[in-house]
Amino acid sequence: MLAVIALPIVIGAAMSYLRRPWWWGAAAAITIFLVAALAPSPEEGEPRVALGDLGFLIIVAIIVALLVWIGSWLTGRIRRKSGPTT
Repeated sequence: MLAVIALPIVIGAAMSYLRRPWWWGAAAAITIFLVAALAPSPEEGEPRVALGDLGFLIIVAIIVALLVWIGSWLTGRIRRKSGPTT
């Protein structure tokens, strides 16, 4: 659970720090989430992804993208408040 919440926020913060678009981080975080969700081998006779799982995967992907955006936004806001650094 911690990885699902903390990892996207850290990726978003890294994207802001590196001055890259937040959606690059969102794509990376969604890819990591999908690999983690689909990597465990299914039980014998069951498909890796069922039709009912697609809705869940889409909703969680949206939440992961939102967490990346929040991490990027917060980091950008903190950097602007702290003033210019040389």
